[in-house]
Amino acid sequence: MRMRSCGARKKASTRPVGIGLTLQQVEGWRGQLARVTRWRERVVTAANGEPSADELDFLLAFFESAYHLRDWLVETGAVSNVEVDGYVASHIELQLCRDIANGFKHHSLRRPSIDAEFAIVNQYVPPQERGRRYRLPNGEWTILANGTQLGLVDLSERVLLLWNQFLTQRNPA
Repeated sequence: MRMRSCGARKKASTRPVGIGLTLQQVEGWRGQLARVTRWRERVVTAANGEPSADELDFLLAFFESAYHLRDWLVETGAVSNVEVDGYVASHIELQLCRDIANGFKHHSLRRPSIDAEFAIVNQYVPPQERGRRYRLPNGEWTILANGTQLGLVDLSERVLLLWNQFLTQRNPA
């Protein structure tokens, strides 16, 4: 016997049979932190390897993932939005992370933390300085924002350190 549809279809569940949870629910904010850490590892590997577009792509993916750890912490109830937003507001590195994440996600910033017109540039590094740090053949990816100038690889290191300090201090569930 063939069944006919009578009006609106019932939405089928996308949850796996048995556990009733999504991967996001199982991993929680710790899963997002693990992804942020893996993006940082990719940044370092790309920055120390042969020059390619991967370095910039991995940096941008890192900053998007790192800033959105904020959302994971709030949505899982690990911390309040007031607490995490206060922490972000107290660290220029996390504010720059927010601007990079939202600027590259949305194309432009309506409410920047630092500078709606920030620039990501490949800054020249003199030959005697090359190889001493992460580098492109002639330079390094740098953010210029409201008079601040920081290398993005170094900024990514500082952002991950700040998130880890925040989580260590609060020890959320």
